[in-house]
Amino acid sequence: MSKVLLLSHGDLAREIWATSNMVLGEMSGVEYLTLPLGTDLNRYEQDIRRKIEDAEDGLLILTDIFGGTPFITASRVFASLEDKDRVEIVTGMNLAMAIQVFNFVGNMPVKELKKIAVTAGTEGIVDLKERI
Repeated sequence: MSKVLLLSHGDLAREIWATSNMVLGEMSGVEYLTLPLGTDLNRYEQDIRRKIEDAEDGLLILTDIFGGTPFITASRVFASLEDKDRVEIVTGMNLAMAIQVFNFVGNMPVKELKKIAVTAGTEGIVDLKERI
């Protein structure tokens, strides 16, 4: 079963997980790692590596911001992997993206989850005046 890992600065990943849990009910296959100020980055990198190793059927990593520490750390771990096909990374995580992806965790391969994340994340940004 493919899994999803949320990575963010501060508690954003946990809060997206918690809010999604309120909307969708209890979810399986979704985990998060927070990055509070002062976190040991070597340990954070090891934690990400461990999550990837535990996700034998594929892992979609959603990070909060391109170029931020969670993204850079996940990218560094990704670059060191022998089997890059089972891991996908999407940055710019938002609630619309997360909820849509969580609906399909465990039912789709990780490459399909990635497509859903990118589409839902983009389509979840709406200018009300343009919409009406």
